[in-house]
Amino acid sequence: MSMRVMALGLVLSAMVVAGCGGKQPEGRPAGSNGDGFPVVMADAQGVDVRVEARPERIVSAAPTVTEILFALGAGDRLVAVTDQCDYPPEAKGLPRIGGFWTPSVEKVLGAQPDLVMGQRGNPPDFVATLRRSGAPVFTIDPQTLDDIYATIRQVARVIGDDGAGDELLAQMAARLGAVSAAIADVPQEARPTAFLVLQVMPPWTAGSGTFQDDAIRAAGGRNVAADVRGFRAYSMESLVAKDPDFLLLSTMEGDTERMKREVMEHPALRQLTAVKEGRVLLLEADPLMRAGPRIVEAVEAMAQAFYPERFGGEAAAGGTTRP
Repeated sequence: MSMRVMALGLVLSAMVVAGCGGKQPEGRPAGSNGDGFPVVMADAQGVDVRVEARPERIVSAAPTVTEILFALGAGDRLVAVTDQCDYPPEAKGLPRIGGFWTPSVEKVLGAQPDLVMGQRGNPPDFVATLRRSGAPVFTIDPQTLDDIYATIRQVARVIGDDGAGDELLAQMAARLGAVSAAIADVPQEARPTAFLVLQVMPPWTAGSGTFQDDAIRAAGGRNVAADVRGFRAYSMESLVAKDPDFLLLSTMEGDTERMKREVMEHPALRQLTAVKEGRVLLLEADPLMRAGPRIVEAVEAMAQAFYPERFGGEAAAGGTTRP
């Protein structure tokens, strides 16, 4: 396996590996003191995490966590984040604990947190050491779109702001509902087919059981890779045979233009109908690959590309679009 494929696998496993966010129990008060605390909640590792009081000093060990906390209006309670936490812009000015895969226990503890929030993909030793230190550590692991909703609700509960969670989820539901309503009359068999390209060679994609697959369907598309599960290399022969209506290009390396050039230069890929007819869509990686509120942006961008006449827009020149 090439270093590039290995790197992609590490990114994907860190961002969206198999999880059960949608099935995790709601937090429960443990002898509530009147403000909903203490709260005990099982995290993604199945550990019952006890938070004694409303956390005011939170360390985020994952970009997804950071985005969720800011979306909940709790960005002012963040005291440190990872090197990859770059959204919203306010996050860039916060102290750093190191990378998502290489966080520093010393820097985390030096921030004197009353809650550390991480994601599966953080080094196991890092999480275990923090747990032994006595710092409350709550991990998330959303895999599907439903898991994203459940995770937002859990994060809101553990930081003591259920109302903000309800409001954020209502906003997301309204935007996704608007997309659904706009395409409700389109029969399933008439909806465009699509293939998400995360790496050109060998083709890497997101199959069933991922929130990327959910997002394609929410946008009114049909993922031709739904016949495989999770993130994996996909058969070039199968891709060519299925000849999807759209190619969706997104890369954690941040250079979708280079990906498009690689697609156009590949002798098999350039014969696809999507390439010949200019339906190669460049999608910003973070909204599509981080399991947070911005997944709605990715759905809206794809829906507008799939059905430009229904969303008051036109297909971008060259068959490309960006959220």
